[in-house]
Amino acid sequence: MHSIKTKLLTISIVLLVCLGAAFALYSMVTTWAYQRVRLESIRRIIKFEAERANKWIAELERGAIQLATSGLLFYNSQLNEIGEESALEFIRSFPTALGGGFWFEPYAYNGDTFRMGIHAFFDKTEGQVRLDYISDDYDYHSMNWYRELIDRVQSPYQVVWIRPYIDDTTFSLVITGGAGIYNAYGDLIGISIIDMEMDGVINALSALKPTENSIVLLYDLGHNYIVTNTLTNSSSFPELVPADTSRSHIPRIIDTASRTWQSAFDVGVSLVMIDGVMHMSLDRYLNNDWHLFVFAPMDEIFLETENRNRLFTLVLSLITVVILCLAYFMISKIIYMPIKKLTSSVARISLGNLDIRVDVVSRDELGMLARAFNKMTADLQESIEAYTREHAEKERISAELNIAANIQSSMLPCIFPPFPDRSEFDIYATMRPAKEVGGDFYDFFFVDKNNLAVVIADVSGKGVPAALFMVIAKTLIANNASSNKGPGEVFEAVNNKLCENNDKVMFVTAFMGCYNIRSGKFVYVNAGHNPPLLKKGGKDYAYLETEPCASLGWKENAIYREGEISLGPGDILYLYTDGITEAMNAGGDFFSDARLLEVLNKAKDFPPRKLLSAVAQEIEGFAQGVEQADDITMLALKVNQFS
Repeated sequence: MHSIKTKLLTISIVLLVCLGAAFALYSMVTTWAYQRVRLESIRRIIKFEAERANKWIAELERGAIQLATSGLLFYNSQLNEIGEESALEFIRSFPTALGGGFWFEPYAYNGDTFRMGIHAFFDKTEGQVRLDYISDDYDYHSMNWYRELIDRVQSPYQVVWIRPYIDDTTFSLVITGGAGIYNAYGDLIGISIIDMEMDGVINALSALKPTENSIVLLYDLGHNYIVTNTLTNSSSFPELVPADTSRSHIPRIIDTASRTWQSAFDVGVSLVMIDGVMHMSLDRYLNNDWHLFVFAPMDEIFLETENRNRLFTLVLSLITVVILCLAYFMISKIIYMPIKKLTSSVARISLGNLDIRVDVVSRDELGMLARAFNKMTADLQESIEAYTREHAEKERISAELNIAANIQSSMLPCIFPPFPDRSEFDIYATMRPAKEVGGDFYDFFFVDKNNLAVVIADVSGKGVPAALFMVIAKTLIANNASSNKGPGEVFEAVNNKLCENNDKVMFVTAFMGCYNIRSGKFVYVNAGHNPPLLKKGGKDYAYLETEPCASLGWKENAIYREGEISLGPGDILYLYTDGITEAMNAGGDFFSDARLLEVLNKAKDFPPRKLLSAVAQEIEGFAQGVEQADDITMLALKVNQFS
């Protein structure tokens, strides 16, 4: 029969062996994970920079097409002032452009003019946009850039690129894109061009080197040119050279790396041997037929992560061995002997019978341990019984609250769009309670085929009482609304019902409106609620002037006066509860009416769903994690057209 000490020693050795195996496996897994994270990080960076370059390319293409449209307007008007002003204003509004203009074919502008061209450019010395007047002796028709663009343009709205070149004025790398100018008969009468510097794009792409000896190439497939590279170990290697005349191994690298597999980030990945060193090749096509290559040595990509993982594993292993040795020593000296004396009495307790008490009556530390153990057993038994009762009660209450929350949520319209066959308007609403159930509610329904009722309300208080009162108020409003009742009459009837037997003096602030989808008339009444905001006629949001009346359930026979406005296509009505304006941050500041108005005007062109999402995000950012104190409810109605 083995002693406890022997068993503890055996367990410690086995545990040490298991931990060693676990750490070995952990080292392999984490090494693979670090490598994957490293590779995915490089992919993300390449994709991000490629998307930035594509955005830059798209801006140039849109600019060339826009300038071609201005050129056609200049051609139709035959007024130099229009052409000059169009070119100037375009370059002023296009800050990334170096210059641009439009150039016409011989006698295409009119029968008396052989050459006609207008060019505007940004003068860096003067810091302003100036016109570059074209003299008759400037034979742009024979220029390479003009011939390449005019020969390659095939249709309207087609943007053609020429290969990058060094500008003879700014001595910087420039790329030019152009689009055709077509007359009403579909004849090509000229081209528009826009010039842009490539320094920013080249610097960003050249900074993509993931390791010290990585290579970055930006290759122009259409013109067979290497735009830029990071091969700096040879001073004779030029910055811009044809691919077939550059360093002999570069075309081979490009040809090999083109056979790649695509990742989840649209970045091709392959293995390439360069000068006897295995490289990981990552490449991405750009929208203007350029190809971005990044070649990183395999041994450099994962060297740092592997060394760090090995060091971490070694340190953990050493710490584990030390801890196991200390634990074994303490267990042997401090715990082993007392446990041996208590084994016979504690054995029965270990079976789960908490009625058993340890039979040790000595007055030394062992006796104190036994008495403490007996007391702990009794307390534990009592605690388990109390916890069982309390846990069962909490489970019951939680289940009931979840059911109540689901019932309350199902009572509010939650399917959007709610009326798929109605294109006259868009409507969207949300309600986020502060607790499991809340007192806010919204509703919208057709009173008849031409009148849409919208309601938003806030019950005094929170939790279950407010939720019950909310159900009563919502039901009464829906039941009293009819085609021959205005919002004021509905609120008068609902108010009197809520006042009956209202011993707790609960009340509801509410706003109700009835919108006629044929005429655009909107009749509304405000029962002590926050005034809604209205965007009308394409202007900014402004608070709708309402005459607040008594809250529903506050006093009997209250009078509710109606207001009336006319809504037109594009108008948006925004309804909300005070949980929005009274949302607080950690400093105790309120979100406020002014901040709500500012947020709405920043998103004034958003449709209802996106508008409410923007407001909710602003509130979350303002609160900075502070717990929501009140229900947050919003509703937005946008008029599209009249039926």
